[in-house]
Amino acid sequence: MKNNNSKYLTMFLSVGLIIGALIGVLLWVFLHNIFSISIGAGLGMLIGIVIGATVDDQKNKQ
Repeated sequence: MKNNNSKYLTMFLSVGLIIGALIGVLLWVFLHNIFSISIGAGLGMLIGIVIGATVDDQKNKQ
């Protein structure tokens, strides 16, 4: 049996990590701050968690 309760959470978490890391790399190029990559990836994951959890919660209520 496959558990699809958190399908969107996993998807948005992965997408948020990738997009956040890309934004962090771009910030690193312009600002030359070594922590910008990890901060960008962390913020992307946080946004992905919020969006994915909200979508999953709405899908599970229906």
